[in-house]
Amino acid sequence: MQISPQTNPVSLSDEFLEELRTVVEQRLSTADAVCFQHGKDESWHASVPPDAVVFAHSTDEVSEIVKICARHKIPVIPYGTGTSLEAVSYTHLTLPTIYSV
Repeated sequence: MQISPQTNPVSLSDEFLEELRTVVEQRLSTADAVCFQHGKDESWHASVPPDAVVFAHSTDEVSEIVKICARHKIPVIPYGTGTSLEAVSYTHLTLPTIYSV
């Protein structure tokens, strides 16, 4: 059975993305390929890609990312290698979502 990826009907604001870029510079991606890759794990659930993926390099960056997301009420979902069988990467379709790698 082929499961087609779903997309989020709500998007992130340019202001929010620019604020994140002040912390991680070019290590923020909204590219479809990157988001679809990080929206799937090994579970049977349909793929639900995040709106953006952030590649943090330090705990200080993670702290700043979480603070920015909290101010904008954007959920953050940590992502490792995508092997979760519990659908940890499954996001709610009406919330814009950020994955931190």
